[in-house]
Amino acid sequence: MMSYKCKECGEEFASEKALHAHIKKHGLYVADYYVKHYPRFNKLTGNPIQFKKKEQYFTTDFANRNQMRQWCEESEKSEVRTYILKVLAERIKMKEWEYAPNHLELYKSKLPDIDIYKKYYGGYNKACKEIGVEPLLRKPLTKKFFDDFDVKVFIDTREQKPLFFKNHENLKLDFGDYTLAGEDFTNTFVDRKSATDFLGTFGKGFDRFRREMERCVNVGGYMYIVVEKEIREMHKQYFPGKRPSSLNWAFSNMVKLQHEFPRKCQFIFTRCRAQSELIIPKLLALGDELWETDIQYYIEEENVLGNG
Repeated sequence: MMSYKCKECGEEFASEKALHAHIKKHGLYVADYYVKHYPRFNKLTGNPIQFKKKEQYFTTDFANRNQMRQWCEESEKSEVRTYILKVLAERIKMKEWEYAPNHLELYKSKLPDIDIYKKYYGGYNKACKEIGVEPLLRKPLTKKFFDDFDVKVFIDTREQKPLFFKNHENLKLDFGDYTLAGEDFTNTFVDRKSATDFLGTFGKGFDRFRREMERCVNVGGYMYIVVEKEIREMHKQYFPGKRPSSLNWAFSNMVKLQHEFPRKCQFIFTRCRAQSELIIPKLLALGDELWETDIQYYIEEENVLGNG
């Protein structure tokens, strides 16, 4: 843990906040102080790391994911293996998570992606085992995912723009927007969100959604939050400029929810409504066979839904 002793004058402080307030007396901004006394450099280019926030500064080694991939390709295998395991372990320790991040969190945190761990450790599960943790989502995709499911879908009566399913019925649900009827019920629910809904629900509306998750978990349920916008398209839409802080806030709460209710929920970002209509019956029909499968990874990296 970093000392709260001022590097300029040696005076000690009881908290980081007090240290930061003191730094101004030396005519320094917080950014200037850390860059001066804790210089950090891009592992690929050697350029100084830009300071935005303290956590970002001390956890950033590259300007972007492409630079990280290039460094992995050009560096010694043993060095890459050590590095990608170290940054994963540090992330888990810093956040005090019980489980290792899933695909979306690796992306959001600018950590090496699952395919990099597969290349250098033979699998993400194997890499996680090296540091003594399990992935949040650890199971492979079942072949049943590619089957067609003739099931009756219950749609919540409050759903504003319901998706279309050939066999469906409107019913007031206690939580979520979609589930299955009768003998097909698997204790699995889907909450559908537009991009705007996602920002609102996981921003100012986060506490309310947490209570909804608690009700779901208390009856043994599992919740998929299906957002009808690809995550990279959301970044393009909101960065740079328009509401970047809202998107960061929503993503942070997304990660927080998955670790607060581990293996009881996950997020899926689809390309469009048609893709949502294709995947939701599969999620609902297969139930707990998919609860610990990283669906987003298979959608993006293995394109299991094609261009649907």
